[in-house]
Amino acid sequence: MKRTVGILTGLISAVLLSSPMLEEARAQNDALAAAQAGVRDLGKYWNRDVSAATRSLFVDLHASSNRSGVRVISDVSYGPEALQVLDLFVPEQRPATPAPIVIFVHGGALTRGDKVGPDGLIYSNVPTFYARHGMIGVNMNYRLVPDVKWPGGPEDIRSVLLWLRENIGEHGGDASKVFIIGNSAGATHIASYLFHEPTQIEGDPGVAGALLASGGFGMDNPTTNRAYLGDDESTWDANKPLGLAESYEGKPVPIFMWSTEFDPARIETPVAQMYTLLCSKYDHCPRFTQFQGHNHVSDIMSINSADTEVGEATLDFIQDVLEGPGAGSGSQMSAL
Repeated sequence: MKRTVGILTGLISAVLLSSPMLEEARAQNDALAAAQAGVRDLGKYWNRDVSAATRSLFVDLHASSNRSGVRVISDVSYGPEALQVLDLFVPEQRPATPAPIVIFVHGGALTRGDKVGPDGLIYSNVPTFYARHGMIGVNMNYRLVPDVKWPGGPEDIRSVLLWLRENIGEHGGDASKVFIIGNSAGATHIASYLFHEPTQIEGDPGVAGALLASGGFGMDNPTTNRAYLGDDESTWDANKPLGLAESYEGKPVPIFMWSTEFDPARIETPVAQMYTLLCSKYDHCPRFTQFQGHNHVSDIMSINSADTEVGEATLDFIQDVLEGPGAGSGSQMSAL
């Protein structure tokens, strides 16, 4: 009997070891180990070469990530310009009740970047992750400097929110439960929108919560500032996110902000300044963390992979907001 049980156990183990799911897990773990080591080796120094090297590490990771159960609708126009387009990531199994929506806004120093890289994997991993957890993912492009002037960034966010109000219902989304997450310049544009009443929808941000990853709140590049904010340098500070937040008198929204271990000081410093400013401005501080082992973009690139820390932290924040005072029913999220 023991011999029979042993044979059966061995056969079952052999089947499991050869299963596609296990092979996928092995590939993910191997690629994750390489990505984590690579990020540590790159360190705190940040430039375009480091960005490209980080992307290469995470393309390998996402080549084996699970993207099943999600339908993508690409390049939907939310405005008249070529870059005013978005992608929708919708669960193939339509949620029983209207689903929360998560918008992702990519980075790129205000001058470059795209919602999806040439590889097709980065940054589509972000909205894919939320769609796989029963929400509607939105991946937006926006107009880039020098072809846009202030306040073009927050205006594009407003345009996406208005488009969602008009259209997302037919895709199963709930426009009253919109969250928006941005990295670097994307977080800069989000913060500018959150703290600039003239571009908000009837004086209301129109979002349930915001997630700001390594935001470039200091906007320290004078060439970009001149192209975006204008020639009058005396107006720059007032129209940067820190200045806007300081003077803002409108409705606040829940915020989860973070930096990373390997963010350069020119990012970490204004992130800390924004956190301190918001703590002193309101009765409580925003949620904050510093993700260890990540650099300026690897945190976002890790979402929907074997590295679950960042993705799970964002889900915790979204769930807490949805279950907060006055929350309605149907806010549970579950992985597909």
